[in-house]
Amino acid sequence: MHKFQMILRNKKRNFKTKSRICYTPQSQAKGLMFSKKLEQNKSILIKFSKEKNIPIHMFFVFFPIDAVWINKDYKIVHIERNIKPFRPLINPNKPSIAVLETQKNATKNLKIGDKLTNNL
Repeated sequence: MHKFQMILRNKKRNFKTKSRICYTPQSQAKGLMFSKKLEQNKSILIKFSKEKNIPIHMFFVFFPIDAVWINKDYKIVHIERNIKPFRPLINPNKPSIAVLETQKNATKNLKIGDKLTNNL
């Protein structure tokens, strides 16, 4: 994973996370595989250069997570909560530019259509 970081937040829903951005093919493919459990208010943002369908899997991820698919305007288009380890495929079939992977239950107040803002 690259060290480039971004703060994503939604004040209305009391959500804030510090994300490491994965934008190389290697970091995007690895995601959270073989990593330690995420710390509170920490996440990874798997970011692409253009919107597309972004499926994820939980192979070799040893802890549950929440995942949020975000479009080019940073609006939430899909949320999956408490995704269990080793789940083979999560595919919302919604055009997205990024997937935010956070601790389980970190997204409990977020809703589809909410916008996330970013601050470095």
